[in-house]
Amino acid sequence: MFRICDIAATVRRHRPPSVNPMEHTSRVGIRSVVLAAAFLAPLLLAGCSVAVTDPASSASPMASDPRGWMPDAPDASPAPAASEASAAPDAESSTEVDPDVRAQLDRTRLRELVTQNLTCVDGSATVGRDLDGMYVELTGDCTTVTILASAGGVLLPEVGTVTIKGDGATVVMTSATRIAFDKSADINVVGWESGTPDIAYAGTANITTPLS
Repeated sequence: MFRICDIAATVRRHRPPSVNPMEHTSRVGIRSVVLAAAFLAPLLLAGCSVAVTDPASSASPMASDPRGWMPDAPDASPAPAASEASAAPDAESSTEVDPDVRAQLDRTRLRELVTQNLTCVDGSATVGRDLDGMYVELTGDCTTVTILASAGGVLLPEVGTVTIKGDGATVVMTSATRIAFDKSADINVVGWESGTPDIAYAGTANITTPLS
């Protein structure tokens, strides 16, 4: 006994169910959402926060701005101005004889005030500080004279080098090769009756002048 089967009908009955592409896509999307929710749920319950960071925005300042990592250039200190340089000691030299200075340095008048007379020994002499405020006259062959006294007067013959270290002295010489002021010498008035000495200035407010 033979049985005839309807093959076509059988095939239709056993064909795999058709799959709609849109329906498949929706299922995939839903599955992704479900998986994400399952992943985030434990974190949220544990009090954790989840943030999504854009790699581009988290770049270091060095990457975003190459200049950000460079150290600041040191401030350049301005060079001292010429006016800030150390000024030379105050001094005044005149080529013309001031009448008041001439009167102050008049040898005849000053000789009347002399109370001490000294003589150069072996070409040298020192007017010491023990003669402060006194008027002294030196005689003899004077190669080197050093004046330490202050606030007095010194009358000199022709000399080689005169070094002045006192303050406020009035000094008159016939002539000199060199007149040198120490840095401690201030407010001295010095005159010479002939010649043109070489002068080394130091100290403050020292006045030098020819008397003829």
